[in-house]
Amino acid sequence: MKIPHGLLAITAALALNLHAADWPMWKHNSGRTAVSLAPLPGDLHLHWVRSLPRARQAWRDKSNSMLFFDVSYEPIVAGKLMFVGSMNTDSVTAYDTRTGEERWRFYTDGPVRFAPVAYKGKLYVGSDDGYLYCLDAEKGNLIWKVRGGPADNRILGNERVIGMWPFRGAPVIHKDVLYGAAGMWPFMGTFIYALEPDTGDVIWTNSGEGSRWTTHPHNGAYAHGGVSPQGYLTASGTNLLVPGGRTPPA
Repeated sequence: MKIPHGLLAITAALALNLHAADWPMWKHNSGRTAVSLAPLPGDLHLHWVRSLPRARQAWRDKSNSMLFFDVSYEPIVAGKLMFVGSMNTDSVTAYDTRTGEERWRFYTDGPVRFAPVAYKGKLYVGSDDGYLYCLDAEKGNLIWKVRGGPADNRILGNERVIGMWPFRGAPVIHKDVLYGAAGMWPFMGTFIYALEPDTGDVIWTNSGEGSRWTTHPHNGAYAHGGVSPQGYLTASGTNLLVPGGRTPPA
C-alpha cells in the first residue's frame, strides 16, 4: 500500500485479539523495551486506515538523530482505544481499535510531540504549552493539569507559540509514580517531577538541576548548565533516566 505524499497512515493491520496485552506507553513500558508478551496472530490483514498530516518536527536537523523524537506519530493502545497525540493540531485523539472511528479529541494550547501514557483508566499527556494533563481515557474529559514551570509565560519556539517551560520530558509511569520534565534551557530552569497519578500532587521535584556550575562537554568550559529534558523519560530499577536532546542524558 502506497502512502500519499504528506500523509501518515495509522493502520490496524492485525486480526485483532481483544484479549491481547495493551501497549500503554511508547515502546510498551517504563523501561521502553519495545517488547510485548502478546503473540501475533498467524493471519495478518488490514482492517482500517486513518490518514493524518505529515508530522511537523520541532527540530529539523537531519544530522542529529537524538532530536527525532517527534519525526512521526507514536500511537498507544489501552483496551479498545488507540490514542494518538498531534504536534500539528495540538491535540490527542482516541480511536476505536476495531473500526478506526474517532471517539473523542482533546485540545491543549501547544503541540503534543510525544506519545501519551495510559494507566488505570486515565491518560497522561505532555504539551509544549507547559502543562501535563490527566484525562479520562474513556471520555476524554480533563481530570487535572499541572504546570511545569513557575509561570504561564509564552514564547516563540520552533515556529510556534509555546510555554516558556514546555513539557519536553515525555511522561512515564513506574511503580505507580508518574514522572515528567519541563523546560529546555538550563539557564531558564528545568523541572523534573514525580507526581501522584490520581491527583497530580507533587511527590518530589528537582528544580535545581539546570543551574549547576559544571563543565560543559562540548568545550570543557565551566558555566551554569545541566540537564535539558527532550525525549522520552525511562525508568529502570531505582533510576529515572532523562534524555537531553543533544546533551548527555541524566
